[in-house]
Amino acid sequence: MDCEFCKIIDRKLPAEIVYENDRVIVFKDYKPKARIHLLVCPRAHYDTFMDAPAEEVAYLFKICRRLAEKLQVENGFRMVINNGSQGGQIIYHLHIHFLSWMKDLDNDRIDL
Repeated sequence: MDCEFCKIIDRKLPAEIVYENDRVIVFKDYKPKARIHLLVCPRAHYDTFMDAPAEEVAYLFKICRRLAEKLQVENGFRMVINNGSQGGQIIYHLHIHFLSWMKDLDNDRIDL
């Protein structure tokens, strides 16, 4: 498989990882569009949102909620999922863009 995000998960490509556990990895977008721009990805590979089981999607949203709380941006963040080529998806590994303009990400790692 030639998936960039799978390579990041496997440590074959570099990324600024801020959080990870056995199900998810969160890293900084290398071309940020906001002061905080994180990518929330399942470790399991699903090409698109529509390919992922509902419980996996729910878990990603749970992580995003915890990020908002931990970063104290509850009143100012955005989550984006680009699905398929017509939806603007470029990398075919399900991921959520978590963006906030409220403040900078202070730490290299986040403890959720």
